[in-house]
Amino acid sequence: MIFCPLPGIPTITQGFGQNPDRYAVYGFEGHNGIDFGVPTGTEVYAPHDGVASLHEGNEGYGKYLVIDADKRRSILAHLHEFLVTDGQTVYQGDPMAKSGNTGTSTGPHLHWTYKILKNGTVQNKDNGYDGAVDVTEFTRLWLDQDLHYDATYTDSAKEYLHMTFADNQYLKNLNRVA
Repeated sequence: MIFCPLPGIPTITQGFGQNPDRYAVYGFEGHNGIDFGVPTGTEVYAPHDGVASLHEGNEGYGKYLVIDADKRRSILAHLHEFLVTDGQTVYQGDPMAKSGNTGTSTGPHLHWTYKILKNGTVQNKDNGYDGAVDVTEFTRLWLDQDLHYDATYTDSAKEYLHMTFADNQYLKNLNRVA
């Protein structure tokens, strides 16, 4: 499972495949990722585990990082600042960077491209997006919710909420503010 690189419910300003004329110059059939409208300096998190590589350029993605794992790659682009080092192993949810407005950008935002890998090789490179895929259908949002307190319970299951368990039977979220 992968998580959105931004907490809460982010605003998508450009979806995958949109604006084909704008992206033809890069050899794409349209936008090769998802853009989130966020102000410069918004903290960006790792959507999955992997190894980070840091990149800087004046055009295209501008300042960006790549997270590579055995089966997936994420590119987080138009960044303002890196919070990790080149070659660092990162884990899902780790702070990675702060969003920005670098490279070919029309304003502050976070660009996220997702690719599927097999043995370190991008799959479906000839799909018109250099192997990038629309990630929206299998990405989880980061909500400050948990199953215990925020799920809906049927009348017969509500009894569970009043039960007590030994420490080795129940994992308590110490960060939860009920």
